[in-house]
Parts: sequence; C-alpha cells; structure tokens
Amino acid sequence: MEQQELPFGIYDYSEFPPLIQIEFTGVNATDENFVAYLEEMAKLSEQPKRYISIVDTSKATYLSAKYRIMQGKYLEERKEKIAEKAIAAIFVAPSFLQRTVLKAIFIVKSYPSPVFIVASKEEAQEKVKELLEKERQKEWQTI
Repeated sequence: MEQQELPFGIYDYSEFPPLIQIEFTGVNATDENFVAYLEEMAKLSEQPKRYISIVDTSKATYLSAKYRIMQGKYLEERKEKIAEKAIAAIFVAPSFLQRTVLKAIFIVKSYPSPVFIVASKEEAQEKVKELLEKERQKEWQTI
C-alpha cells in the first residue's frame, strides 16, 4: 500500500463564508504536497463569495526557492481573481522573526489583497471582525 504524503497546509472551511483558515503543518514542502496546497488555494478565488483567509504560520518551516517561485507564479497568474474575491489575508506569526520575514516578503512582492500580520489567533479574530464590519458598510453603500 502506498503511503499518503502529509499535507503542507490544512484548509478549514468550517466558517466559510467568509472565513477560511489555513494552517501550515510544519511538514517540508515537496512537489506533491506543495502543488496540492496551491491547487486548494486556487479554489478560493473561484468561490462565489468574498472571503478572508487566516494563515497560521506558527509551524512554518523554511521554504526553498523552488517553492517560493511556484507560489509567486501562482499569485501572478491569479492576482485579479484574488484581488476581487479576497477581502484580506491575515498571517498569524507568533515570533518577531516570522513577522519581520513576512513583512519583508510583502515589501518585495505585494499580495493582491490587503495583508495583515499579527502575533496571535486572537488578534487575527479581532482583525476579522473589523474587516467584516468594513465590508458590510461597503455593501450598504452600494445599495
């Protein structure tokens, strides 16, 4: 029997819409698990509803250049759809170093939707409430 490879990231749709939670598992990226991660990510921008993603990087490991390039190409190919459907991406990064690295990444390569980098899941939930309130106000203004 063939052993199934562990996922790079786990997607939780239990609060969708509007929230999608993604947790990096701490498993090193491989061709198989990283492609599966990107394919699942691509499904997000195909959703009919707008969404906020919370990406928990607590267990994240070093991502080699090969996979960073793959992710960059994915973002470039889907930037319009992501910009249209993603209200925001919130990255949970508990350590100062993780937050600093993420900020540097997004300075070099901007994300198609607003990005927020927070230290805890609690901060992420507060940001979700704030963003959803702004989204509701926007919807009311267009009626």
